[in-house]
Order: sequence, then C-alpha cells, then structure tokens
Amino acid sequence: MRGWVVAGILVLALWVAGCAGPEVPLFTGEPYLIVWAGDADRQNSDFLAVLDADPTSASYGKVLRTYPVRSRGNEPNALTAAPRADRRVFATALLTSRTFVFDLRQPLAGRLIHADEPDSRRRLCAPQEPVSLPNGRVVVACSDPARYRGEAREVVTAAGGILELTPDGYPGREVSAADATARGLLFAPTGAAVMATGGRLVTTSNAHGYAATTQGERMPGISVQIWRLEDLALVKTLGLEAGPRGEENLGPLAARVMRRKPFVYVNTEGGGLYASDSVQTDVATVRLVFDFGPGVLGGGAALTPDDRFYVVALTGRNRVASLDLVDPWNPKPVSSVRFDRDPADSSRSRRGGPNTLVMSADGTRVAVSDYTVDVPAYFQDGDHRVYMLRLDPTTGRLRIDGAFVDELTGEVGIDFNRTRWPHGETGPARPKGLLFVTPEPPPAPGK
Repeated sequence: MRGWVVAGILVLALWVAGCAGPEVPLFTGEPYLIVWAGDADRQNSDFLAVLDADPTSASYGKVLRTYPVRSRGNEPNALTAAPRADRRVFATALLTSRTFVFDLRQPLAGRLIHADEPDSRRRLCAPQEPVSLPNGRVVVACSDPARYRGEAREVVTAAGGILELTPDGYPGREVSAADATARGLLFAPTGAAVMATGGRLVTTSNAHGYAATTQGERMPGISVQIWRLEDLALVKTLGLEAGPRGEENLGPLAARVMRRKPFVYVNTEGGGLYASDSVQTDVATVRLVFDFGPGVLGGGAALTPDDRFYVVALTGRNRVASLDLVDPWNPKPVSSVRFDRDPADSSRSRRGGPNTLVMSADGTRVAVSDYTVDVPAYFQDGDHRVYMLRLDPTTGRLRIDGAFVDELTGEVGIDFNRTRWPHGETGPARPKGLLFVTPEPPPAPGK
C-alpha cells in the first residue's frame, strides 16, 4: 500500500511540474562586462569595473566589483580586443604610457598582476589598442614616439610604432613604424588587428598627439600599415585615397578582420570605410567601400562571427549603426540607434557620445561606452554611460536593451557619474575600454 502512495505522489509531482510551463534556458553567453575607467577629476585611482552582463540575473547591469590600479591620471584607453585563453586582460593608458595586466580567471576574484612602467629608455609612448598574437604575446600599437611635442618638424618625421609584451606584461621589442618608402605620411599606430591565417598584423595611423608631452595640435593620419607576424617586420604602408568629399580618409581608426576569409575593414574618423582582401600578399591594396558622411567621427567597430554584419560607433552623430556585408565590397545600411535621447523617454535629451564598443562572442550583444579621450591635444567627452545593445543575427537590426539599467537610478544605461564604487567614494568616472568575459571553467574531476 505504501508503494502505491509513493508512486501516486511522484506522478502528481511530475504533473505539477509539467503544468509549470517550459523551463527557462540558462544563459550561456559571457556573464560579465569589463569596463576600463578613469577617475573623472584625476584625483583618485583609475580602475577596472566588472558589470553583471547576464540578462537572466536579478542584478543585471550592476557594478559587482572594481579593481583600482593604485595610480591616477593614466587616461585609461583600450582593452585587448578579444578574451585570451589565460583570461588575462591588457589595459592601456595614454598619458602615463602604462599597460596594466589583470588576471581575470575568476572576474569577481581577479587581481592586477603587473603594470608595464616605461623608463627613460622607452622609445614609444601613448599606447593604444593591444592585440594578442598566436604565440600568446601581446602587441600594443603606440601612436607617438617618446617625448613627442607636436612641433611642426615632428609631424612627418616622428614615428610611433609597436611594442611587444610578454604574456606577463613585460616589455620585449619596440619596432618603429617609420617607412622610408612612404614619405609624407604619418606613422602613428593606433588600431590593430591580427590576420593569423595570412600571417599579418594590420595597424592604423589615426593621429599624432596623444602623448602627455604634446603641446601642438593633434594631427590626423591617412595610412594603414601591414606587418609580418613571425618577426613583426613592417611589410608595407598603404595611404588611403580620399573619396568625392575629400576627407573620407582622415584618421584611420579601427581595423577589423573577417573570420572566414582574409578580408579587412578599416573605418576612419572622417567617415570612410575601407576594405582590402590582399593584405596577406605582396601587392596589398585598399579601397573606399562606404561613406558614412561628414562629421561622423567614426569610433570603435566590430564584425559578427559569421562576417555578415559590421557595427560601428558614429560619435559625431551620437549613433551606433550596422551595415549588411552580404556583398563585402558593397556594404548596405541596416539600422542605427541614437544615444542623445533617453531610451525610456525620447523627449528627454542626453549628451550621448558613443565611441568604444565591443561585441559578444555570439554576435547578439554590443556594449557601448559614451566617452572618447582627454589628452593635451584633443578632447571629446560623452555622458559617461555604458549601454547594452541587442543585435538581431538574422537582420542586423540594433536596439538598446531596456533591461540593462543602473542599479542606483533605475535609468537605462549604467551611469558612471556616481559617488560610490565598490572600492570607495571616489566620485564620477569616465568609461572607456570594454570586454565581455567568462570565468575559467572548474577543473575536471581528479585533476
């Protein structure tokens, strides 16, 4: 009799569970968003912040942890463009020329493990985008030579270059970007991308004038440089040709490489989008394939994993836009979202200023920060918020994720103009570099 009772209870339990509806699938994407931020008034330490990026979490959007770097006024800039197998994150700082290395195997129990502190022998400064090489080392694009001042004679004679760091963040080689065969061009490496299958590194020459010692104006470049991965030797410098407007080529910024074929896109602050399918050859060329128009001030960019869509920040227009790449030589506009309006109330204006963005591994989420740079020769601010966008992988349409809200104000977008952080009451900060991360999986049983 007791067996029948137990069986009946089990049947009833299964029936109740079935009536509860389908189980909500677990979130399998990167659950954390890392933000590299600078103290706004430069009176307190700069820091790395860890935000909850799991949309199924009750604390979605919350600042969960911060890692101060125990130094201030660095002008935090860029993070490694993609997660590394060792879960180390390299973070560059323009004004102090430091590169910080964080161990984020467990993002909520991470640590700062090293800071590359340049000495008087360092020949390059103003570190920009860091990229990981197949051998585990990191190359950092450096736009200016050490002690660059911006005097007229320096503009076309001074050259930045690339700095190689070990996986622990210690300096290796410094390679000048100077090219005697490309006279009249600026050599100021800024953006960087690796084409592993072609054995190439691609860097952009955005501008001279990011160094703390700059006293002249920021001078935009118009070139892209190609390097050999095996020995970091400079292969070729390509000048970008202007289009009908005459300024599409000014300030090349982000270089992005397709995953499925040797194809590279480079956007510019001047509004141009350039492409090449030959950087891995000895006869590399690049051409203008799309014009976003005047005054766009192009920013960060990303390609979806299937190479179908290109997403880019248009800082000057307060928008993030997507292009369809079904024909890679003829991109077509798909969608854009505005950042100068409150997503929950379009009648309320915001400062906007989207500049840096990063895409999740599955290509369905794009994080965006509203801040550009503050260096002696150039200043471009924003409203100091971080947003989450959703990207439809079939259509390429973008929308702001209204559930990604600030835990203090309840407003859409995480506001970095706050008083308190997990590390203390240090006041407002300016968010810049971004990276989606996931914890290191636990070791297999018995290991």
